[in-house]
Amino acid sequence: MESSSSEDEGSTRDNNVDLNDDNMEQHMGLEVSSHLAEEGGLFVPHQQNAENPEPFVGMEFESEESAKSFYMAYASRVGFSVRISKSRRSRNDESIIMRRFVCSKEGFHMKKGNFDDGKKKRKRATIREGCNAMIEVIQKYYGRWVVSKLVKDHNHLVEAPSRVRYIAPEEYAGIEPFLGMEFHSHEAAQTFYYAYASRVGFDVRIRLSRRSTRDDSFVMRRFVCTKEGFTPFEESYDENKKKRSRTPTREGCKAMFEVIKKDYDKWVVSKLVTEHTHDLAVAPSKVHYIQSQSEVVVLAKSGTVNRDKSATPANLKPQLVEPVTGFSNPPPNDQDLRTDTKEVRQYAFGVEESQGLLEYFKRMQSENPTFSYAFQLDKNNCLLNIFWADAKAKMAYYCFGDVVTLDMSYRRNKNMIPFAMFTGVNHHLQSVIFGCALMTDETEASYVWLFENWLLAMCGGRPPVSLITDQQEAIGAAIAKMFPETRHCICKRHILNKCKEKLSNLYAVHATFEEEFEKCVDNSETVEIFEASWKSILDKYDMGENSWLQFLYSLRQKWVPVYLKDTFTAEISVVHRPESLNKFFEKYFNSKTNLLVFISLFEQAMAGWYEREALEDLATQYTRPLLKTPSNMLKQVAEIYTRTIFDIFQEEFVESLGYYVDKIEDAMVSKYRVTRDEDAHAPCTVSYDFSEKRTSCSCCKFETSGILCRHILRVFLTVDVRVLPEYYILKRWTRDAKSGFVLDESVRYNELCRDAMKYAREGSTSGEIYNVAKEALQMAFAEVMAAKKDIINRCPI
Repeated sequence: MESSSSEDEGSTRDNNVDLNDDNMEQHMGLEVSSHLAEEGGLFVPHQQNAENPEPFVGMEFESEESAKSFYMAYASRVGFSVRISKSRRSRNDESIIMRRFVCSKEGFHMKKGNFDDGKKKRKRATIREGCNAMIEVIQKYYGRWVVSKLVKDHNHLVEAPSRVRYIAPEEYAGIEPFLGMEFHSHEAAQTFYYAYASRVGFDVRIRLSRRSTRDDSFVMRRFVCTKEGFTPFEESYDENKKKRSRTPTREGCKAMFEVIKKDYDKWVVSKLVTEHTHDLAVAPSKVHYIQSQSEVVVLAKSGTVNRDKSATPANLKPQLVEPVTGFSNPPPNDQDLRTDTKEVRQYAFGVEESQGLLEYFKRMQSENPTFSYAFQLDKNNCLLNIFWADAKAKMAYYCFGDVVTLDMSYRRNKNMIPFAMFTGVNHHLQSVIFGCALMTDETEASYVWLFENWLLAMCGGRPPVSLITDQQEAIGAAIAKMFPETRHCICKRHILNKCKEKLSNLYAVHATFEEEFEKCVDNSETVEIFEASWKSILDKYDMGENSWLQFLYSLRQKWVPVYLKDTFTAEISVVHRPESLNKFFEKYFNSKTNLLVFISLFEQAMAGWYEREALEDLATQYTRPLLKTPSNMLKQVAEIYTRTIFDIFQEEFVESLGYYVDKIEDAMVSKYRVTRDEDAHAPCTVSYDFSEKRTSCSCCKFETSGILCRHILRVFLTVDVRVLPEYYILKRWTRDAKSGFVLDESVRYNELCRDAMKYAREGSTSGEIYNVAKEALQMAFAEVMAAKKDIINRCPI
């Protein structure tokens, strides 16, 4: 028998915990656990991400404790704290048979009765916001605990505490606090004091807050050392209850920092005590502000990283570049130099910033050999360009590297960090990343360096089929040199945006120009139609002598869609970067951002991409799409394509039913005219080879996107093709798109590349040594090929 209504005493206590400013950090330390269920307590299907699994209904655990540890680890990654909301006990033996864990912001605080005892009571900050996020586990008859209820969405912002970085505001970097100091917000004051505490070597907590009686906004905040006050003595009223002995952590420290809001919306330091009654941390760079599974790095923005300087090696050797013997010191006025292109190339990265980033990359590679990076220096050993890529980027390129975009859009904004991304789209049409770079130099040589290191990092991968970039002469020259077989495409969106800038007067005077121009670019079905439309627009608006339009016309084969109909681009031009990433860049990535903070924040943003891909993989694996018509072909591809690609295919299939087919040439390769009443003026021609079972359409949708068009699907119905031929199923769009990637192979490749670089460096020091190295290399290569041939002969076909 079960008791369905009673809650155990522990759950009752947890449900009534009122977390004010005094015990918030203690709560975070207790509830945001870093324990991942790694001892076999977690039962997940093989499709689930074993390293960081997501909760789902039906998930199984060995025990209630395993379920609790898992959910707290999940909360730690996502960025919220957990409490026990409800429990249920068995009526047979009083054992727990149900547990419900909720976000600490679940529910609302109950209003207490107003008993006027003459004492002033401070208003406590409300932390409950009615959040519905929860997970409920019940014990099954076979002993395991199963997730029976789950809500993942929160009604408030969440941020993984392991990713929090405290950066002192630029104008206060390195400054000691003083009475009368002003801040534009209480958050800025808090960030400053936390960074100051990091430098000095102590922990901080919020001791007291005061809110306005008018709008409930904060008007006072007091920050104190975590050793402020004394650990209270708890009198035991119930000897039967076991209470764990807590180690006293408070020592009566008086250090504090109080800010109040003034009438002119500035926050001013009103009270300050800087002396401490205890010893400060020996290594302030390791001060923890939030307990989590990884350290919270606290950085002060003064061009340096808070770390033990004595631990920094004098000479560091980055991968794939010459040894770094040191970086030149930046000039005093860094801000002024950023406005000059040549100076930016020399001093965009500070000395200690560069060394810190190099240390970080070396540590990443030592932990995971598949991580690749490269630094490029100028003749003065100043850092010019940086490139890096991790294992996820390499796997993504192996599976989806046929179409690549080099996104340099943030390089154009002088207030942004000079950032570049190699991106593409996966089998869910989601953005994936193939590597990143910080580029302060835009010469052809620098882009050649970037492409060399990028392709080398991609497991010696094949060059992409098409590479999409912004319009820039140096990039075009580097692509022609590095990827002669790759189709270089210029982003159409970039071109059209530049037109609004270059032809701003024309856009302002003639309201119809933009529509006609874009129609000419997008809707021209043939080269002849485009040429005629382009000439017509030039004549109508008298722009025949315009140098910008003449320049665009000379590049038409690289950006006008009708000229790219024979090139596979995965229709990537219609896939825009997520809006959330745009806002993320605008908020965090500017010329004042510390490089290590930059990398950390970007990794956090990418974690969201990986999570969305994993969720879509899971949904595709366990759900089946709804068929709009009982077609054998739709049933076939529903089992092969991902949900996203199937939806596109099904839309084309359903639309094909509204088209008419006329045979215009009857032979072994027959031709059909496919049209619809409303667009009879623009029919498509489909050719079908009966012997090879191959077809093609004048719209070239399959050639550009890898998904059959409605015109071919309509002809398939006419010639009685009921099953989609295997030739027309591209693996990159299927559920199994990511199969076949062997990480061990990439590790072996990278190891050999590193050894080869050392070999080449030593072997080229003189002519005599070069001859010895060349002969030895030829002998070694012959032995490798002989061994490879022997393995092939021994393996049965």
